[in-house]
Amino acid sequence: MITGAFLLLAIVLGYLVTVGLSMAATFAMTTASPDLVARDFRITSRYKFLQDGVWLVCTTVGGYMTALVLGREHSPWIGGIALMAVLIGVLWLNAWEMRQRGVGHQILMSVATVVGVSAGFFLRLRWSAP
Repeated sequence: MITGAFLLLAIVLGYLVTVGLSMAATFAMTTASPDLVARDFRITSRYKFLQDGVWLVCTTVGGYMTALVLGREHSPWIGGIALMAVLIGVLWLNAWEMRQRGVGHQILMSVATVVGVSAGFFLRLRWSAP
C-alpha cells in the first residue's frame, strides 16, 4: 500500500515537473524570440529541434524528481518505466500538437523521454547513499 502511494506521488510529481518546466521554457522562448518559433504561421524546424532538446532536459529533471521520491526502497525502476509510459502516452494522445510537430519529432521526443527519464533516475540513484 505504501509503495503504491509513493509510486503514485512520484509519478504525479515527475509529470508535473516535466510538463511545468517544458511549458515555462516554451513560454520563455516564444516571448524572447517569436521569429525563432514561427514564420508565415508555420512552426520553424529550428524551434522543433530546440523543443526536442528542451524536452530531454525536462524529462531528466522529472525523472530525477521521481527517483528522489521513490528512493531505493520503493521500486524505483518501476516508477521510471511508469513515468515514461505516462509521458509518452500523453505525448502521442495530443493530436493537435502531434500534427504541429510531425511524426519525426514525435518519435524523437519519445526517444528523448526514455533517455531523459533514465538519465534522471541514473543521476539520482548513482549518487544517493547505498
